[in-house]
Amino acid sequence: MTRARRHGKPYEQGRLRLRAVLVGLVGVAALVAGTVLLVSLPQAVAEERAFRSATECRGAATRDCLRASWFTVESVKVHRGKDPGGWVRVSGADKAAGQVTFTGVGDFLDRVRPDERVAGTIWRGEIVVLSDEDAAQRTDSHPAGNSLFAAGFGIILVLGGGFGVHASQWWLRHQEAAAWRRTPVALTRSGWAAGLLSAWAFLLLLLLHERDASLGIYVALWAPAALAAGALLFHRGR
Repeated sequence: MTRARRHGKPYEQGRLRLRAVLVGLVGVAALVAGTVLLVSLPQAVAEERAFRSATECRGAATRDCLRASWFTVESVKVHRGKDPGGWVRVSGADKAAGQVTFTGVGDFLDRVRPDERVAGTIWRGEIVVLSDEDAAQRTDSHPAGNSLFAAGFGIILVLGGGFGVHASQWWLRHQEAAAWRRTPVALTRSGWAAGLLSAWAFLLLLLLHERDASLGIYVALWAPAALAAGALLFHRGR
């Protein structure tokens, strides 16, 4: 008797309701996170422009000029695998000395060893590039590419979160149909559109970040796909 109730219609609807609520909460969290990233875009773009226009410090150093300093490597940590990167702890007379983190294992991080002398490029009080005689590598404090990451992951989170909230609302309003896996064609199309646009946003991020492309190029390549998907969904929904 208890077993029959457990697998009956009320139990199934309660399980689907809980799933819909959880999906909706995750969707809201993704929407908020994505919105925060997109709102931070102007600041990221401004920092990139300031860095690109920065000149070498001469005379009285200003906050936005670039200066070079020598450091001694105290310790190195490299991790490979799914999330490659690491850090280098350097010491020196400059206030920027300390632990510097890297995303990815380049030639510099792969070969640098304790007690070596390395050169650091400093901008706004932080080391943005470390180099030795053979190689150089950007640190995580380097502003280049920040706008691409904010735009790419912001778009992905907003699309995924928006679809999650939309699907959650439909499931809660149509629990009987959801129990029979009757998903409307419009919802399925929206899911495909969000998934494909998210994949395109991520692929563009990977390709353009390697080439130091600007945010304008990223938007120019992603926006037509978004407009085409929106027009197709609108046409099919009429």
